[in-house]
Amino acid sequence: MAELHDWVNLGKDTFSSLKTKDVTNLYALEWPETRKMLIADYQSKIDGDPKRLRRFLRTRSAILLGLAKRLAPHRRVFFLVGFVWFFFSLLAALSYHRHFSAWPLVEMTASFMIIVLLLAMELIDKIKYRDELELARDLQADLIPKSPPQTDAYEIAAFNRIANTVGGDIYDFVPLPDGRLAVLFGDASGHGMAAGLVMAVAHAAWRTQLDVDPSPPPIIGSLNRILCRTGGPRSFFSCCYVLLDRDGSFTATVAGHPQIVKIASGKVVDRIGTGSYPLGVKTGMKWEELQGSLAPGERLLFHSDGLTEARNANEREFGDSFVDAIVGWNNAASAATLVETLIGEWNLFTGGRAPEDDVSIAVIARR
Repeated sequence: MAELHDWVNLGKDTFSSLKTKDVTNLYALEWPETRKMLIADYQSKIDGDPKRLRRFLRTRSAILLGLAKRLAPHRRVFFLVGFVWFFFSLLAALSYHRHFSAWPLVEMTASFMIIVLLLAMELIDKIKYRDELELARDLQADLIPKSPPQTDAYEIAAFNRIANTVGGDIYDFVPLPDGRLAVLFGDASGHGMAAGLVMAVAHAAWRTQLDVDPSPPPIIGSLNRILCRTGGPRSFFSCCYVLLDRDGSFTATVAGHPQIVKIASGKVVDRIGTGSYPLGVKTGMKWEELQGSLAPGERLLFHSDGLTEARNANEREFGDSFVDAIVGWNNAASAATLVETLIGEWNLFTGGRAPEDDVSIAVIARR
C-alpha cells in the first residue's frame, strides 16, 4: 500500500518540475493536436455546418467517438458503461438535493473508477509500446554517425532531429581505402517505425554494396532492387548518393530527394539533381549519373525536405530562398558553422516547436 509520504513526495516532484511552458503547450499545442486527430474523419462535416451550436455538439460527439474507436472492443464496453453510469448517477444525485443520500455518490465514484482503470490499462499499453520504440530509436541512432569522419581532403558536419521516437532520415560518410569519400543522404517515406525500418534496410544494403562496387549505378540499382523486394507499396526511399575523389571531382545520383546545393564564395552556384522517382517504386528503373567538381573552399549542402517545409506559427514555410540567404551570411564559414547557423535559424523560425517531419542537414567542404 502506498504511504502518505509517497503521495507527498509525488506532489512535490510534480510541482517542482512543472513549468509555465508545459501548461501553455498543453492548451496551445497538445490539446489542438489531439482534437484534430480525434475528429479528423468528421472535420469537413463539422466545418460545413452553419450553426454554431450544432458545430459544438458535432465536435464533442466526434471527440467521444474518436476516443472510443481507439479503444479495444472490450474496453469500449467498459467505457460506455462507465460513461453512462456516471451521468445517470449525477442525475440521481441532483434528484436527491432535498433529501441527502450517499448511494448516488457511491455510484458516481464506482463509475469514475471504471474510467480510471481504463486509463490505467491504456497507459500501460502505451508504456510497453514506448519501450519498444525507444529500443528501435537506440538501434537507429547507432546507424547515424554522431561525429562524422574527417579526411585530409574534406571537412564534414551534419545534424539530425527526428519528429517522432523513430525517424526515417539517414546520412552516412564512408572514407574508402582508395581515398574516395562515399556519402549517402536519404529520407524514407513518412516517419515513425515504418520509415525507420525502410531506412535501416536501405542503409544496410548501401553499406554492403560499398564493398562490391561503390560507383553510383550499381549502388542505386542494388538499393532499388532490395527496397522493391522488402518494402511495402508505400515504402519509398528518396536519397542522394555522392562519390567524391580526393581532387574534388565527384559523381552523384539524386533519386526523388531535394537537390544538392553547391556553394562557392558564399553563394549558391548550382543545384544538383532534378525531379526523379525515389527508390523502391519499381524494379528496372534508371537514374541519371551526374558529374561535378569542388574547388578548394567550395561546399555541398544536403538537407531533407523537413527543413525547407518547416512552418512557423503563421503557416509560412522556411523555404529554399531562406536557405540561400543564410548561405550568403558568411562566405568563410566552416562546414560546422554553416550547419549550426541553419539549425539556429530553423529553431527561431519555428519558435522551438516540435518538428512535423524529420530534419537533417549535412555540409561537405573541400579543404
